[in-house]
Amino acid sequence: MLAVAALAVWRRGHVLAVVALLTGYALPTSVRVIAAHVTPEERRHRLIPKGALAAGRWLRDHSSPGDVVATDLHCHHPRWKVCDSRHFYVSAFTERRVLVEGWAYAESTLARAGTRSYLEIPYADQARLAANDAAFTTPTAQNVQRLATDYGVRWLYTGIRPELDAYARLRFRNATTSVYELSSGR
Repeated sequence: MLAVAALAVWRRGHVLAVVALLTGYALPTSVRVIAAHVTPEERRHRLIPKGALAAGRWLRDHSSPGDVVATDLHCHHPRWKVCDSRHFYVSAFTERRVLVEGWAYAESTLARAGTRSYLEIPYADQARLAANDAAFTTPTAQNVQRLATDYGVRWLYTGIRPELDAYARLRFRNATTSVYELSSGR
């Protein structure tokens, strides 16, 4: 489309308009790429914590393919006011099913979007989301065990949350990520 528009403008002699248009599209991306290379690593914001891959691979190696993982990292970013539901690295790194994660591209989300952005669409099963999030935000024996009994969750994959130590067995921890195992509730 841009090529057709550029050709039409070019024939009319508006070369500067085309150059300005193309520069306008390319400049923001170029600035971000250059800034990422010159910003010191300790000041860069990371969407995926450094220890996430190691924790995910540990869980993959110490769990069964049918195990279910719960995480609070499905839209985790402390500065955002709205959940960005495009996070799915836990399932990618663990190669396991995740109770709630990255629903932005789910068929049910896209079908409910209509004319709105799919990023504005909430998770389809609000009861499941509430149960999942309660185990991490207000952990109690009941909240954590509910994930095992009602949803078949065997593992919790989260950041550093020592308050979960009382309700689940810590199996792996590094500088950014913790993995807990739940006792079977079934």
